[in-house]
Amino acid sequence: MRTTGLCWAAVVFWLAVPACADGPVVGLYSHSDENLFPSALISTALVDWNGDDQVAQDKANSTAAEDDPDPLYGDENGWIGITLEDVPEEANIEVEIAIDGYLKTSKWTGQLKPGQTKVRILPKAAWDYDKLHLVKEETPVVFTASVTVNDEALPPFTETLLLKSLNDCLFYVLLKDEPETAEDIDDLSWLFAAYVNENHPWIDGVLKDAKETGIVDSFTGYQSGDPAEVMKQVFAVWAALQGRNITYSDVSTTTPNKGTVSQSVRFLDESIEATQANCVDGSVLMASILRKIGLDVELVMVPGHCFLAFKADKKGELRIGLETTMLGTTDAEVPEDLPDFFADLSVEGYEAEHAAFVGAVLTGLANLDKHKEAFEANNNPNIQLISIEEARDLGIRPIASKRKK
Repeated sequence: MRTTGLCWAAVVFWLAVPACADGPVVGLYSHSDENLFPSALISTALVDWNGDDQVAQDKANSTAAEDDPDPLYGDENGWIGITLEDVPEEANIEVEIAIDGYLKTSKWTGQLKPGQTKVRILPKAAWDYDKLHLVKEETPVVFTASVTVNDEALPPFTETLLLKSLNDCLFYVLLKDEPETAEDIDDLSWLFAAYVNENHPWIDGVLKDAKETGIVDSFTGYQSGDPAEVMKQVFAVWAALQGRNITYSDVSTTTPNKGTVSQSVRFLDESIEATQANCVDGSVLMASILRKIGLDVELVMVPGHCFLAFKADKKGELRIGLETTMLGTTDAEVPEDLPDFFADLSVEGYEAEHAAFVGAVLTGLANLDKHKEAFEANNNPNIQLISIEEARDLGIRPIASKRKK
């Protein structure tokens, strides 16, 4: 998983207006261009890209290097704020920002260092996370900023932004209009891990169905130390989902975004309720359940596609691919000479599910092998392994379900 953090120095959505003919110029600073993604704001609420000591971070902000060409004051982990140009040296600044209904008034006060007349200021944002959680359709919002320089209030600054749906996952930010290399984008694909929710209350119902298949007596994760036993647990979950008639559906269109690339993702309960899932939905669904039973899982990104990988052993030496778009397949055939980890998977009454599962694993393994060198190089955001465990360690939290069972 590429975890470079947010590329703050490279991305500025520049909209500016002069306060007066010769006065300071106020502009909008937005990491995701004209778009705001509730999923990113919620899932990264506790992420600190710059160290754990917030006091030391604030001190570093307030004593920014004098030779920094574009110093940042305030919250280095923030997504939105303002830019100021043509500011008097060592000016005392007060900044308040807000977004109607979603960002409560957020304030920063401080003094600029000598020699700094162009700066970025990001107040610590007081987002209303409950309201962000309710955004299911794209909607315009108004960003406002009030700025005071040396006790003189500048004219109010306003700009209209687009608040995206909670189901829109930010994939990457374009650093150039026509990106040619990986350096031309800011890879944020680890945000997909936020849609994996091992805490979702609906998982218990799926595991109950999985246990009732008789494929396994219990879900013990890696406790057995046997990859074949782990495979049985995964197959039981697969059979339970197939028993709920969940099938592949190529419904993933999202409204194009200026300056960003995103993907529509269903939450676990939405896939179960709709009984359909695209490649990302199905992978998120399976990953959520497998993490619940203690397995190490990854979302696998390849050009134009996503599937699931999981470790069949605790040491992580046996990575298994799983093509989740084959959920619901009823006409697959089981080839001969299967690997040992497929041992004893076949269960009477679940022949179609078994054949589909075997086919999904073999397809996933072939795709993992096909892109092996690209995974190892880890320099292409369109071909990578997104470890959910690593994302959690980074601070990416699952977006909580607000729906009852």
